[in-house]
Amino acid sequence: MVDKKTQEEILRGMDEAAKEAQQDFMTLPGETRKLAAAWVRKWYLKAGYKRLGRFLVSYAKELEKGQG
Repeated sequence: MVDKKTQEEILRGMDEAAKEAQQDFMTLPGETRKLAAAWVRKWYLKAGYKRLGRFLVSYAKELEKGQG
């Protein structure tokens, strides 16, 4: 388990990295930026569906345990 101070440091680092990535993204040429944005949206959507699927499987297993 990570202590609260370490968690805050990690979150600050993630915030800084996200800001830098956003600044870098904005320097891309227009067409490249559009392609990159489309890829990121597709990737996040796919990752979100995978997470949702894992959650639903886990939830269904927990329900089965409660009814058995």
